[in-house]
Amino acid sequence: MKPRKIAIFTDAHGLFEPTQAALEDMRKRGITEIYSLGDNIGVGPNPKEVMDLLEENGVVSLAGNAEEYVTLGIEPFASYFHLAKTKSQLWTISKLNEHQKGIISLFPRSIELLVGGKKIGLCHFANDVRFDFESHSTWTYQSQIDNGLPGYEQFYHTNSPQQLQYMEGMIKKYGKDSPMMRGIVSAYQEPLFQRKRVDFFDAVIQGHVHWKIYEKADSTDFYSLRAVGMAYQKDPIDTAFYVVLTEKEEGYDLEEVLVKFDREKMEYSILNSDSPDTTIQKFTSMKR
Repeated sequence: MKPRKIAIFTDAHGLFEPTQAALEDMRKRGITEIYSLGDNIGVGPNPKEVMDLLEENGVVSLAGNAEEYVTLGIEPFASYFHLAKTKSQLWTISKLNEHQKGIISLFPRSIELLVGGKKIGLCHFANDVRFDFESHSTWTYQSQIDNGLPGYEQFYHTNSPQQLQYMEGMIKKYGKDSPMMRGIVSAYQEPLFQRKRVDFFDAVIQGHVHWKIYEKADSTDFYSLRAVGMAYQKDPIDTAFYVVLTEKEEGYDLEEVLVKFDREKMEYSILNSDSPDTTIQKFTSMKR
């Protein structure tokens, strides 16, 4: 019997060409168990096409914050949104059809896998992006690491008694029907990892950060994956990225995969898009 192979990618952000290249490579390898860790849409020029691509390839997707903006609205994220980001989000929603919005509303926030006897938690980010995006964010995570400290420690706040107390207090104060409370109410009713703490898992695999950060805690390995189509630091900029978990009798091997894609076509799509979001245009000016 062939070993189980699982492909995982993250943060497509409406970039069609690298997402397509990654999925084609998975198909050539015969991989059919494929997970996206969310943020399939937002910022990039092809949200509809990326959503179609994921559906055609049977990808199981998690909700990232970009999907939460669709299902929960922008009110819970008022402190995070500004005028340009609001215009970008409204543009993204205008490109999605009702079928796609319905699919997005069904995305789970986390998935638990058992691979080679190891418990693996998949999520967009191990702090709940529906509401815990200020005290515990990708920026605080990276800041800890930049200062030589373990970034993963902030993930222990998720599903802690302190977090639960905060959520209950906010719901009591503002009421569960307040638009600004949609994120907290959603997280309270459908908690990340069914309210398990991150140290329940042997490994947590997440996205959101956009570049690779791997850390080992006493009981848990934390893998933050590079975005599928965005290259940073020393990554070759014309490559898509994903990982493959190959199951063993005990545990698994994690393989990083880089796939060439048509970067010029992606740049053309970005530069000729009518999206009001210009943040993605930095990827058209990077030198090869």
